[in-house]
Amino acid sequence: MIRATFRCLAASLTLFVSASSISFAEDDKWAVDYVTEENIHASVNGQVTHGDKLMVRFVKGNCDKGNLLTTVYTVADHPDIMTLKDQLLPVNFIGMNVNVKAIYIAPFLSGHRVMVDIGWVAPKDLKHDLGKQEPITLDFKDYNGTAINGYFDIPQNAWSNNNLSVALDEAQDMCRKL
Repeated sequence: MIRATFRCLAASLTLFVSASSISFAEDDKWAVDYVTEENIHASVNGQVTHGDKLMVRFVKGNCDKGNLLTTVYTVADHPDIMTLKDQLLPVNFIGMNVNVKAIYIAPFLSGHRVMVDIGWVAPKDLKHDLGKQEPITLDFKDYNGTAINGYFDIPQNAWSNNNLSVALDEAQDMCRKL
């Protein structure tokens, strides 16, 4: 009887772990996940901060370029976090030093969420540049004497490039049909 109960428990645990692994694997895969009358987003969850997606937004009437965006959730509670809005922030993105723009900042859960605009890029260039990076990485850098850790308690993230090309093609095709 104890042996049968143990087998049942072991089978249930194996099934649970397998189902959890499948669910996690899908989180690490680019997919079209946001559709409105004006926008289509392809995105993937962060590997460091799960809810901070890397996304490409296609806008109706401008489907030849995608707007590369990410969000940063922070609980650093810097009193001047709102002053980052519309500021150019230095980052290392896929090995390149570039500036990104903080375009939206709002209270979120126990901290703040900052939306960061990385730029408008043709899908073929996104597939080429991001497709050769695994993982795709972004690290915020200090600037003008400002310690970025004061604003972002986790100043970096990484994302998979799994299914990137397929998701971008699907999102761009859907955009053209809007």
